[in-house]
Amino acid sequence: MAARKENATETYSILKEEYLSLKALLNVIGVNMIDIDLIKE
Repeated sequence: MAARKENATETYSILKEEYLSLKALLNVIGVNMIDIDLIKE
């Protein structure tokens, strides 16, 4: 639903929030995010 809105800013915001949650979880279990973090702002 969010992707249907113009400019997709809401979609980006939702995906960024999910990405940060996943990144935090992976960091807690010991995954080295430096090697696999391809998303840069």
